[in-house]
Amino acid sequence: MEKFIDDEDMMEEFETVVMTDDDGNDVEFVIIDNIMSAGERYLLVVEKELMDDDETDAIILKEISIDEEDVTYELVEEDAEFDRIADLFAQSGEDYEVRIDEE
Repeated sequence: MEKFIDDEDMMEEFETVVMTDDDGNDVEFVIIDNIMSAGERYLLVVEKELMDDDETDAIILKEISIDEEDVTYELVEEDAEFDRIADLFAQSGEDYEVRIDEE
């Protein structure tokens, strides 16, 4: 399954989050949008270095915990939850288009 974001005007300022990959490297992601569903907060993010691509893979992160200094997110991997949240982002996206390609 691939997730794409197509944005015509990506020149505005966006907030970012830094995630650590499996190899211990920090990867910065740009927050495209956020949404609340069933009391949970979700982020639609794109890797910062890929922001200028016309179409780029986007991922959905779920907020897991908040403490005094950090917010913890995890990748949404469960298909039903992913589809539900991707649909919500697709419905709310004014400045982007969400397209889910099934492989």
